[in-house]
Amino acid sequence: MENKYLIIKYRGKILSLLFHGNRLVRARAEKENGNILGNIYVAKVKSILKNIHAAFVEIEPGYPCFLSLERVRKPLLMNRAYDGRVLAEDEILVQVYKEAAKTKSPAVTCSLSLDGRYCAVSMDRPGVAYSSKLSEKARRRIGEALEKEGVLEEYEKKNGIVIRTNAKSLGEDISPLADEIRRFSAKLQEIMDMACHRTCYSVLHEAEPAYLTAIRDEYEGQCGEIVTDDPGIYEKIMAYREANPSFHMPEARLYQDERLPLHKLYSVETRLQEALGKKVWLKSGGYLVIEPTEALTVIDVNTGKLASGKDMEQTWLRINMEAAEEIALQLALRNISGIIIVDFINMKPEEHNKKLMSHFGNLLKQDAVRTELMDITALGLVEITRMKTSKPLREQLMEAVFFNESKTVPQPKGEKT
Repeated sequence: MENKYLIIKYRGKILSLLFHGNRLVRARAEKENGNILGNIYVAKVKSILKNIHAAFVEIEPGYPCFLSLERVRKPLLMNRAYDGRVLAEDEILVQVYKEAAKTKSPAVTCSLSLDGRYCAVSMDRPGVAYSSKLSEKARRRIGEALEKEGVLEEYEKKNGIVIRTNAKSLGEDISPLADEIRRFSAKLQEIMDMACHRTCYSVLHEAEPAYLTAIRDEYEGQCGEIVTDDPGIYEKIMAYREANPSFHMPEARLYQDERLPLHKLYSVETRLQEALGKKVWLKSGGYLVIEPTEALTVIDVNTGKLASGKDMEQTWLRINMEAAEEIALQLALRNISGIIIVDFINMKPEEHNKKLMSHFGNLLKQDAVRTELMDITALGLVEITRMKTSKPLREQLMEAVFFNESKTVPQPKGEKT
């Protein structure tokens, strides 16, 4: 069975599910009416928090967002010229970069940026940077190609450009990357120019839905087909594909069978409940116990049914190696971030521990999100850190699928261009 992206509407939400064969390996839930992450607004400053050098701004009346003023260099104000101060009642151009989390408001920034498949372009800190996952050879090749195209000379002095990992798939033809840089630079300038002509609470840029950006950001070859049973979603996918021919997006198919909806065909609710489960069984008979806490996530590897045998050290190594593969998958599936502590089964032979750590490290390098294998503590616990890019799957599902059905994120109703 080939790999598929399943995109469905379920209980008033949109689910993006990546299946490798019959195994769910990625999942995301988003509100059907969209979210505000990545949107750009003309906001109003409501209060200044001098003790932490920050402010609360509203992107619509009664919808506050947190703005740190630590790194604000030259914000664009609509009501007056910037004199080194941000004051209450100022109208300011901001972009949402962090979703609301529990009791915390969404976070915004004055450093505007646009992301694509191959790069991200911002109005902050001119220059060129590369994904840490790109080799030195790939960086030199891409940099030299962009210089030949004349892109760096034209844009690197006025925009911040980050070359993403997907750029390595372009080969000799670097034009899709160059086109993105030109397009995003022009779009950012257009937003800056139009901002002073818009009223407060206007939406100047609305980010693509998460299910489209998930397809865009997936490494080539990870998905063979996109399947949806919603005509509206299908039309958006086809329009996005037509607008971005260089992405080499997989074929999209509209599933039509009212007797057997997609969510039943793929047992979606069961798969999602499993993705939240505390215990994960391994083929070897061992199992994982995954415990998320407020400060960190703890993963314990257990022998389970394999508690005896002739060569127990080989048995422990086999379970640990399989557990490492499952843990790498679970981190991505559950979108676990922050500090992760793994308690593997203790092994006496040093060569077994080295083999496990080498294998585990290689698996974590394949994660699309920056993940680092830190060290083994004196107690034999393995430390991992994984960058937070969005809410954990648990939070997405708890708030978006199974609970709080009556609650929705307020959507700014300002002008949209």
